Amino acid sequence: MIYEDLTTDDLLERCTGANTQNNNESFNHCVWQLAPKHVFCGKQIVEIAMQCAVCTFNEGYDPILKILETMGCTIGPSAAHFAAKHKNARITQANRRASLDSKEARTARRTEQSIEHDLFEEAEGILYGPGIAD
Repeated sequence: MIYEDLTTDDLLERCTGANTQNNNESFNHCVWQLAPKHVFCGKQIVEIAMQCAVCTFNEGYDPILKILETMGCTIGPSAAHFAAKHKNARITQANRRASLDSKEARTARRTEQSIEHDLFEEAEGILYGPGIAD
């Protein structure tokens, strides 16, 4: 079943050109940053961490400040400044990544790395893979 899901034409088409599927990995990083895997956390803590991660992943730190305010915490100017600075950085980064020049540069870099990798494998042979240790 999992193999069939991972080999669908749609998924494989999105992965051509050395692209990766990392939105889930990025979100999971947000969750585990709040509730690390190596520290035991109960179900409720992980759920709260997940909800906070959804807020920061989608909207930045503004919703977290609203949550703290709802809980009765006073939001100081430093926290508001941090949230605004982070929001501006997210917007700048998104605009930079969305620009056509940036996309073309990333594609060219991935293509170059793929060619280098293929040349290395051709010269050195495959060093890791199923049946290599046999």
